[in-house]
Order: sequence, then structure tokens, then C-alpha cells
Amino acid sequence: MAIQGCRNAIEELVVEETKAQIMRLSENVKAKTSIDDIAAYALNRLPPMYATTRRGYLQQQKRAHTELKQEITQTISKGILGVRKDTLKDATPLPESELEREERSLLKLQEILGISNLLWRNVPKAVEKILMDIKLKGAVAFSTYKSKAARSAGTASDYLKRHTEEMNWTTKNSRPNLENSFTQMAEMKEFGAYMAPASWHFVNTLENLVGSVAHRQISKLSPSLRQQVTLEEVSAYALNRLPPMYATSENGLQYWRDRARTELSSDILITVRQGVITILKSPSRFLPPLPSDKFSTEQELAIIELQDILQITEIDWRNVAVIVQDALEQYQKGKFLWVPRDRRKQITDGRIKI
Repeated sequence: MAIQGCRNAIEELVVEETKAQIMRLSENVKAKTSIDDIAAYALNRLPPMYATTRRGYLQQQKRAHTELKQEITQTISKGILGVRKDTLKDATPLPESELEREERSLLKLQEILGISNLLWRNVPKAVEKILMDIKLKGAVAFSTYKSKAARSAGTASDYLKRHTEEMNWTTKNSRPNLENSFTQMAEMKEFGAYMAPASWHFVNTLENLVGSVAHRQISKLSPSLRQQVTLEEVSAYALNRLPPMYATSENGLQYWRDRARTELSSDILITVRQGVITILKSPSRFLPPLPSDKFSTEQELAIIELQDILQITEIDWRNVAVIVQDALEQYQKGKFLWVPRDRRKQITDGRIKI
């Protein structure tokens, strides 16, 4: 069970330091060095710092900066020297299902639509505009979409690149008064942090295991008590008290899963139960969620709007990239019926006869 509203604050710092150290290596060594493998090596040797709120996330990062900076640097240096001898490293990547996150879906949409830094809130308009351009000009061609593990996102035609430039120009000039404002810069920073995990290919094997156990324990509570705890809070509590088990390959994933089941099953259950009890005893908190949560809210609204645009109710963040890709390709071939929303309203009002 993926946990969206719970993140390990130290991950971002580890990846940044890993990139910085790799940049100082010779080109020959760089070619043999994996950022994901080294980051996972370091994360398995550093204390987990999961958080579910904005304040908690910032506090964890501040603590990491002040208390663990030297340890992070040294651990990554050891990883660069030793990770190539890691017996868990193999050529089989992590299953795509293990890497599923809503920000990865947005990254795929950015690639499909040809618009870098596209926000969730702008996805429906971008899709609608391309559909309208196909309807009017029929000049867009898309290659077949493929994910990273099984397929990788395709690229658009030169026409789509021109369309991208138009979209970027519109976005840039729609709010000129905010171009250099603190608000816009803060949002860009938060969006960058939100999107960062989309390019990572490592996972803490315990996240799904702990999330599943936490879900079962919470479901056993009475309805009134269930409202006082969240899956994210319980999971963060447990993950911060259990040893991290980061993997970058299918072999490594299975290795850590086997160890977790044979060595940590009782510890996971006990720690999750302690988390439920601790959170129930604490007073109600009305703290702002993780900065990324506002993008998650935008994602939910964007999905609802896309369902309306494409008239497909089964869309969610997990399948949205595939559905949008397929809809654009099918519409271009004349195999997908799309009616603009304003025209649909006219038809409903009886102003257009069909």
C-alpha cells in the first residue's frame, strides 16, 4: 500500500549530496556509478526521518543538516567506493508497480504532452488544447507510449514542440506581476521537491509492508477512534523506529522483503500498534500537511476534470498517463469521439441539433 502523504525528509538531502560527490569524479568512474544505488546504500545506514506535516518535514530536514551533515557526507563517500561490490545489485530494475507515485504519473504526462514543469492544475487545459488542435489542424503525431520498466514515454512532433512553446509563453505571461515574486519562487521550490522522487529508482521496502499493517490495525478501530488517526501518521511513527531497507533492483527488493518477514514481522506489528496508541493519546492537531499535499489536491481536481473532458470515469493518477496517451492517439486516428465541453453544453441545452 503506497503512502502518499508520508515522506522521508532525508532522502532529498542524500540524493543532492550524492549528485554533488559524483560530479567531482572522473568521467570514467561516473559512467560506472549509479546515483540510485549510492543513495540507497546511504539511506540504509542513516536514521529514517519520515514526516507527514510541513512543520515536521522542515524540522527533520533542519535536524539532518545540523546533526547529520558530516555523517551523510561520509556515508555517501563510502558508498561511492563500495556500492559497486554490492551483491544486491543486478540488472533487473524495480517493478514499475513499486515506483508508482502520483508525481511519476505527472512526469509521464509532461513527456507525453511535451510541456516541462507542467502543473497538475494545467493538465486538463493542455489536453483539451491539443485535442482542439488535432480537431482543427490534424497536425499532431505521437509515438507509442512506453513506461520506464516496460515502456518509456514517447516524444511529440515538431508541431507539439511549437504548441509547447505557446503554452509556456502563455503561462509565463499570464501573471507577469508574480514573475519574480516570493510566492512564485516558493511554489517553484515546493514543486521541485514534490517532483524530485519521480526520477528516483529506489524504494524503502518497508513502506508498503508497514502501510499494509497500519491499514489493517486502523480498520479494527471503532469508527469514532478511526477518525482520530491517519494511515500516514501511524506509518511515519513506525518507519522512524524500524531499520530502513532501501532497494534499487528486483533482487534487492526480494532480499529485503524476505528479511523483513523473517526478522521484523513481530517488530513491525508491535511498532504499528504503539503508533496507533501514541497518536490516539495525543491531542488533536491541525497542522498544515506536507508541502506536496497541495499538489496532490490539484491532482485530484485535475483527474475529475479529465474524466469530464474525455468522458472516461475510470481515470485515476495511476493510469492517467496511459489513458491520455491513448485518447490522443485514437482521436488523431478518428477512433475516439471527443466533443468540446462548451459544445456539449450547447447540445444539452438544445441549441445544437445532432
